[in-house]
Amino acid sequence: MKNYRVNFNWQKRLLALSFIFCFCSASQLAAQDATYQYKGSYQDYVIPQTTNEYVILTAVGGDGGRLHFKNLLKDFTVSGGKGSFLRAYFKIGNESTSLKPGSTLRFIVGEKGESRQTAGSTGAGGGGGTGIAYKEVGTQKWTLLMVAGGGGGAGHDLIQGRNTGGASPAYAEGKEGDGKGGESYKTVGGGAGAYGDDEYFVPGSGATSNTLKYKYGEHAKAGWSGGPDTGEPTGGDCVSTGPQGGWGFGAGGDGDTASAYPGGGGGYSGGGAGDSDGDPATGGTSYLNRSMQTPHFFSYERGTTSSPENGYASFEFTDEFSSNSIRFAYNTNKCIDDYGSATSNGNNIQTYNCTGNPNQQWFFSSHDRTVRSMVNTSKCLDLSGGNTNNGTNIQLWDCVGGNANQFWVYNGLYKTIHSGKNSDKCFDATNGSAYPNSNVNVQLWDCKYTSNNMKWTIDGATTISDPTKVKHIVPVLATSFAVHSHTGAESGSNIQLWTKDNTNTAEQWYFDGLAIKMRDHQNLCIDLSQSNTSNGNNIQLYNCNGTNAQKWMYDGLTQSIRSVVNPDKCMQIEKNSDGVYGKRSNVQIYDCNGSDAQLFTILE
Repeated sequence: MKNYRVNFNWQKRLLALSFIFCFCSASQLAAQDATYQYKGSYQDYVIPQTTNEYVILTAVGGDGGRLHFKNLLKDFTVSGGKGSFLRAYFKIGNESTSLKPGSTLRFIVGEKGESRQTAGSTGAGGGGGTGIAYKEVGTQKWTLLMVAGGGGGAGHDLIQGRNTGGASPAYAEGKEGDGKGGESYKTVGGGAGAYGDDEYFVPGSGATSNTLKYKYGEHAKAGWSGGPDTGEPTGGDCVSTGPQGGWGFGAGGDGDTASAYPGGGGGYSGGGAGDSDGDPATGGTSYLNRSMQTPHFFSYERGTTSSPENGYASFEFTDEFSSNSIRFAYNTNKCIDDYGSATSNGNNIQTYNCTGNPNQQWFFSSHDRTVRSMVNTSKCLDLSGGNTNNGTNIQLWDCVGGNANQFWVYNGLYKTIHSGKNSDKCFDATNGSAYPNSNVNVQLWDCKYTSNNMKWTIDGATTISDPTKVKHIVPVLATSFAVHSHTGAESGSNIQLWTKDNTNTAEQWYFDGLAIKMRDHQNLCIDLSQSNTSNGNNIQLYNCNGTNAQKWMYDGLTQSIRSVVNPDKCMQIEKNSDGVYGKRSNVQIYDCNGSDAQLFTILE
C-alpha cells in the first residue's frame, strides 16, 4: 500500500493542525508547510531561505451565517453562502515579481458570520474575507497578493415565507477586484471591502450614509488602514446589536434582528446577502494579484452551507507542479490523453501511448473533486452534457465551479474513477482490454469492479491489491484500533473504534461494490443514519437495503471514506471520553477536510 503524495499532499497539509502557527509577529522558521485557522488577528510568517522553487498559497473566506427557523408551523434551516476558495503558485526568488526569502507573508483569516435560531424574521451575519499580503524584505510597503471573499448571510421573511440562501458566483479569472464588500438588503450594511477609506470606498448597495452603524468604509472594518499603497493590512470587524458579521479582510456585514435582512460577505469582493424577495445569499468571489509570478492558479464556487465554518489559509513549498498521469491498468504504457493538446471545449479524451507530456498530466483537486489539465488548469475532465447514460463521452471543458459534471472520485479499492453525478457510473476505456495496444475512447459506463476496461492506476495513490481479502479499517491517528460494531451483529449498533484484534469478527468487514458489510453477517451494512449528512451525524450498522446511505467510496488520493449521499462528506473519528483517539472513539460524518481524523488504511 502506497502513501499518497498527489495534489499538494492534501490529506497531510490542508488542515494539519500540528503545523498551525498562531502568532502576530514575524518569525523566522524553517521551510515547512502550515495552515492558519481563524484567530481574530493577523498572523505573520517570514519566508526562509529555501531551495524550493514555488510556494503555494491558499485562501478560503469565512462562511455566511445560517438561520434555523422554528415556530409552531415550521422547522427548517436556511443556508448562508460559503466563502470562496483561491489557490495559486508564486515563484520564490530575487526577481521583482517573485517572493523574496526574508520577506513577510501576512495571513488575515476570515471568521464565519453569526448564525441565528429564530421563531420570526431575521438575518444572519456575513462571513469575513481571508487575505494574504506580502512585505518585501528591506521595505515597509505591503502588497496584496490574494483575497477570498466571505459568504453572504442567510435571511428569511416570516410573512412572505421566502427562504434566502443560494449558490456562489464564479471567480472572474485574473481580473481586478473592485474592493467592495458584498451587497446587503435595504438599509442593512453590506460587507466591508478589502481596503479603502471614506473618500473612495463604495459600500454595499444597502449601506447608506445615514445608517452609521452599517457604514463600512472605515479602515478597521475594511482591513487595510490607508489602502493598498500606504499603511498596513490588519483585518477588522463590525460592531452592532444585530447578528455579527465575521472579522476578516474585510469584515462581514451585520444582520438585523428586526427583519429578514442579513449581512453581506466581506472581502474583495464579498458574497451578497439573501433578501426577503427570495433572492439567494451568495458565496464570495476572489481576487488575485496577477502582477506577481503566478504560473498556475484556480478558484471555484463553494455554494451554500447549513454548517458555517471559519475560513483558513495555508502555504506549501514545492519544486514542481503536482500532477500525475492516469494509466490504463491493463496496459500501463497507455495514458489518458487530451487529444492533440487542444483546450477547446469538447476536445476529446482518449488513451494514447504514455509520453509524459502536459496533455497527459492531470491535477487532482481534492477540494472540489475536479481533474484539471496541466495544459491549462482552467480546463477540466467533463461529462458531456451531464448525461449519465452508458457510452456518454468524457471530454475537456471550462472548469465550472459547483458543476457535478466535473466531479470525480478515484476509488482505491477497485482502481475505478466514479462520476460525481452518479457514483454507480465509472470511466471506461472502450474495449480497452480487448485491444490493449490500441488508442481507444474514454466514456462513461455502469461500474463493473472486475472489468479491466475500468481499472486505472495513478502514481502515488493508495490502492488495495485484493479487495476481497480486506478485513480491517484502521484510522491513521490510532493504528492499534479498528472500526468496530459496538454490539456486534445487531442492526442499529453504533460504529466506533475498538482494539484491533484479528479474532474479533465485530471489526471485520467485506467490501461488496460500494457497500461495507460485516464479513460474517453480510446482511448488515455500515449506514449513515437517516441519510443525514449534517456534520456530526452518526454512523451505524443497519440491515442492508441498497440505498445510498449504505454506499461508500475509499478515496485512493486522500485515504478518506466518502459518503455517496454527498461525496464531500467523509467518515471522521472523534476523541473518546478520555480525550484521545482510541477505544470507544465515535465514527461520524463530517465535511471532507483532509484532517488526520479522516484518514484510514484498509488492511487484511
